[in-house]
Amino acid sequence: MKKSLLLFSSAFLCLFANAQEQDEIKKGFQRELADRFPSFRIIDLQYQQYLPSDFDSELYKQDYQEGTLQNHSRLKLAVNLPVIRKPKWNITTSLNYTYESLTVNNLTNTGTYNGPVNNNTSDFHYLAGALSFTYFSKMFNKPFIYNASVFVDGSEQSAERIKGFVGGTIVLKRNARTTISTGLLVFIDPASPVPVAPVFTLEHKFENSQWVFDCFLPNRLLFRHPLFKNSRILLGSELTSNGFYAYPNRAGFADVYDYRQLEIKTGFTYETILNHQFIAYFKGGLSNVFNSRFTERGEVTSKYILSTQQNATGYFNVGVSFNPFAKKPEKRD
Repeated sequence: MKKSLLLFSSAFLCLFANAQEQDEIKKGFQRELADRFPSFRIIDLQYQQYLPSDFDSELYKQDYQEGTLQNHSRLKLAVNLPVIRKPKWNITTSLNYTYESLTVNNLTNTGTYNGPVNNNTSDFHYLAGALSFTYFSKMFNKPFIYNASVFVDGSEQSAERIKGFVGGTIVLKRNARTTISTGLLVFIDPASPVPVAPVFTLEHKFENSQWVFDCFLPNRLLFRHPLFKNSRILLGSELTSNGFYAYPNRAGFADVYDYRQLEIKTGFTYETILNHQFIAYFKGGLSNVFNSRFTERGEVTSKYILSTQQNATGYFNVGVSFNPFAKKPEKRD
């Protein structure tokens, strides 16, 4: 669901553009989208590292194991390319790759099921590709954007699932300091926990201040402020989702399981523009995982077989992006 919301933002964020004409709206959309989400820049490469944290788990809702997630790192690459550009519509493609490494120590069985307790390091590869269609229109003389996307994901072993969604967005209010927009997203995915999801955004520039409140629900609540000549800092919380496909190759289990993790990251982001089109950034803070489940491929997450709960822990990200739409942080008197 989270990946769909981010893809949907490609249509949604264009509503922040100040232009009135169709072509100017599209240019504003491209600029604002890449400005807010690193993974939607032309190329984005980032490395994520978590500090050690203790965890416990349940298998079929019964106590299973506990231990320490000693090392957890993630390398992510995103590429976004235009396919067709027309005055009123666009087709774009997105490619994503994630390499995830987890090292578990001090494993002990806590229930009746005796699982393996040897310390181990597991590596996973996740790949996804998407094709998105965006149509620019007007409703009640306000910008209205339709979006439809289909994407395929899997691992280095096989493509596993095909999913999709359709959505629409409209501006409710826009003036010099405040923009409020809303939209609706319909999932074409039998494994989605909900069939429909509302989306809401609020951008507010505080009077006589360079602080801006940036709200994109259910994804993020941030405050941003320009810093130095070509830099800015962001403070707040973001909902992030990650996952991969696992192949247990054990009797009594399915061939393929879908692992999904939802976490809230609270902290700061520092971004600086390098050479006009390249952006370097660093993130740090506290991660709280509130949903971490293995489900059989194609099943809703409520039908999970294995779940884990882990303590909050620190994290940091370092990344670099290529963004031809990069703009200097705005400074106002």
